[in-house]
Amino acid sequence: MPKYVNNYSNGTVFCVPLKNGKYARGVVARSDEELGIFGYFFGPCLDSIPATLDESQLCIEETVLAGIFSGMGLCIGEWKQLGNIKSFQRKDWPMPMLINTEDESDRVELVEYDEDTLAEKLISVSTRGEVDIDAYPEDGVMGYKYVEDILTMKLDPSFQSQNG
Repeated sequence: MPKYVNNYSNGTVFCVPLKNGKYARGVVARSDEELGIFGYFFGPCLDSIPATLDESQLCIEETVLAGIFSGMGLCIGEWKQLGNIKSFQRKDWPMPMLINTEDESDRVELVEYDEDTLAEKLISVSTRGEVDIDAYPEDGVMGYKYVEDILTMKLDPSFQSQNG
């Protein structure tokens, strides 16, 4: 298997191709060559890849998806890079705890990751009744094609029903 070059850094902004022929934007907030990337993704859908980076449209409160994902789309060039946020500060792009609710039990895990390595640092166990599940991004590493699928569904729900 070929080794791909890490061609991104914290603050890299990129476009994700969606299944409807449009694009969403993403920001690399943390990265580790071995474990992947933590990032934020934004709508609305764009008809084309912008020629220049407009940072004003990247508001963390407008995030439609956040989580750890594979850097493959960036490494092989399928996710086109727009540039870097000029004054990227980690504090402005925090890495929240992630939530794991995989099993059917009442058990919920809140997972904190190391800011530098993306290695699991702390797991807090709770129950579904004690935690606002929707307040946390899901734990786990998303493949780059999975990210494209999820973003398409979130940003263009009619696409799935038309192409079901």
